[in-house]
Amino acid sequence: MKSESDPITDDEWLLRRVHYERFRTDTIPLISPNAFEPRLKGRDVDKDGISFYRQACLASPEEILATVPEEKRHEFGIVRVSVALIRSLGFAVESRPDSRVRGHVTIPEMNASDYAKDKAQFIPIKLRLAEEASKETNILRYPQNVPRT
Repeated sequence: MKSESDPITDDEWLLRRVHYERFRTDTIPLISPNAFEPRLKGRDVDKDGISFYRQACLASPEEILATVPEEKRHEFGIVRVSVALIRSLGFAVESRPDSRVRGHVTIPEMNASDYAKDKAQFIPIKLRLAEEASKETNILRYPQNVPRT
């Protein structure tokens, strides 16, 4: 297991929690591109970019559910995308330690402010992330009420 202070390398995988509403059973990709858009309002606006967790820093992918109330954990799936893909899109991966879960990182270019200014520029980026996250090997956990494909 890597330390959070270790450099983030292209061969790593980043994990993201995805609410069941972002799993689609009637279209491709299975994971909605909207699973990768910054939160613009409400709690925890994504000012610093969207959140992921370094899989190499965790004993189990399930650890990223620690920030979700236990009674709601069944509503979330876990998907992964590669650091190499994110960097190939021209984005950075920055460590943002969180005392609740090891390996927390953000994609600073995918922040709420920039997204709100020009959502259209993010459409192909969100789609590419959703395509990778939708690969069978990259869906690590399905929400309870979403059938496995």
